[in-house]
Amino acid sequence: MSTPRVPAEQRAAALAEMSALLGSSFDYERTLPRLARLAVPALGDLCAIDLLQDDFGLRRVACAHADSTREPLVYELGGRHGPKPDDAQGVGAVIRYRRPVLVARAREADLRAAAQSDEQLALLRQLGPKSWIVTPLVAHERVLGALTLALTEPGRRPYGPIDLAYAAVIASHAAAAIESARLYREAEAARRTAEAASRAKDEFLSTVSHELRNPLNAVYGWATLIERGQLGEAQTRRAVQVIVRNVNAQIRLVDDLLDMSEIVNGRMRLVVRPVDLHDLIQDALEAVRHAAEAKGIRLQPVLHAPGLLVSGDPGRLQQVVWNLLQNAVKFTPTDGRVQIQLQRVRSHAEIVVSDSGQGITADVLPYVFDRLRQGEGGSARGHGGLGIGLALVRHFVELHGGSVFAESAGEGQGATFVVKLPLMLADVREEAVTRRDGAAVESPSLAGAHIVVVDDDPTVVELIREVLVQAGADVVDSRSTDEALCEVVRRRPDVLVSDIEMPGQDGYSLIRKLRALGPEQGGKIPAIALTAFGRPEDRIRSLQAGFNIHLTKPVDPAELIASVASMISRAG
Repeated sequence: MSTPRVPAEQRAAALAEMSALLGSSFDYERTLPRLARLAVPALGDLCAIDLLQDDFGLRRVACAHADSTREPLVYELGGRHGPKPDDAQGVGAVIRYRRPVLVARAREADLRAAAQSDEQLALLRQLGPKSWIVTPLVAHERVLGALTLALTEPGRRPYGPIDLAYAAVIASHAAAAIESARLYREAEAARRTAEAASRAKDEFLSTVSHELRNPLNAVYGWATLIERGQLGEAQTRRAVQVIVRNVNAQIRLVDDLLDMSEIVNGRMRLVVRPVDLHDLIQDALEAVRHAAEAKGIRLQPVLHAPGLLVSGDPGRLQQVVWNLLQNAVKFTPTDGRVQIQLQRVRSHAEIVVSDSGQGITADVLPYVFDRLRQGEGGSARGHGGLGIGLALVRHFVELHGGSVFAESAGEGQGATFVVKLPLMLADVREEAVTRRDGAAVESPSLAGAHIVVVDDDPTVVELIREVLVQAGADVVDSRSTDEALCEVVRRRPDVLVSDIEMPGQDGYSLIRKLRALGPEQGGKIPAIALTAFGRPEDRIRSLQAGFNIHLTKPVDPAELIASVASMISRAG
């Protein structure tokens, strides 16, 4: 049975105990129910705490009653909060206006004013509160919820201003504890996210190192054997093929990394032209044929629709098909099968790549196109790769207005990838239909051409000189921008081939000085930037600076010769 009056000492002791409790833990889900029990009966017969949720609803997180058998009724009452514009005495009004409510002597009209529905009014009548206080929980100008204290037993003194002050102190401490717990949890979540990102970065860097070192190992090993003269003619030819194949693999890895960087930064751009998908797929098949034959995998092209044209970037579309085929070959066991189909489906071209490989489990299937997502990780991975190939596929396809999706019946059941691309509205075959970047180019003769090459790396200069000399050109090499400028003025060459990144004065400085010269001094001669800077913005910058062509290292010798011949032809 509740006593009419609770001594001030008991109230002060309860308040001190509550303050100590709130400062002892960041787990307010456990702390608040204990707080409610400490408030009864020192501060009332009933204590309830309601918190705002993310959807702006209220949830009763704690309650206590002098008669524990009535606590379920208090919880049920808290579960019936709802919006009511004329709520003047209850929790809704306190949270809305951020002001406490004190009802010294409750009457039927007060119950009706506090209730937010007829059902809640019936519950209030069962509890029979004689007096109550509702005060907001506010921390850093943010309303978190409300604290309710009520007298339900007969014989207790009604609440007054002193009781309201006690309730305000408790609410202030509780709000501070809740806010501190929230901030602590957010900090912990941020820490875990940062640690996960750090682990992912470390694992990705380790994967990049592994994938780049593997081709380097083959290149270095075979090149060393060639240099020592330890191989016969047939072995030397095979060694050169291995070196070229591994260099190409390394170029693709670097290109994928650069492409992903462009995508993340929103700077990816397409060079759009008509593309024949039939020819593009044939080229992609040739690119993966060696890897397939090495594993005894049958490549089955089913190209029912020759001559399908789409408007797109041939290089990016080539990456799409190559990545899908390479992925299929990688995850298909020895003596398996990889099939690629090309068909027209109404106004779309459909490319379907299917395999008899290890398949995709149901938990991985929704994420196969996510960046850095692989079914396995660490040094125990059964397959190589950076985990970004399929992410590039999706992005490139969507940039072309198409879609891509994956299907698999599960582990060991193979996988199917379907790409849909919109067909061109009109046949523009009279325009040049580009098959893909890097296609074989017939090397023209450079007989009689005079070329100045500038690069601070002697091995690069030696290679470029050899390529151009074999095509018939007369080549003068330079190791600095000043030396190259002098050679241009003195010799008036047909073409200048320059690196961009050089110590002291770079290629941009050289081209600006060259373009400042008069035509009689060579200021108008064609210039090719041959550089390791391969981003689209690097290409734009070099062209804006005054270069006529931008080629990215490593460049195909035939492409370099063709570019030089093209510049000479245009100048002529």
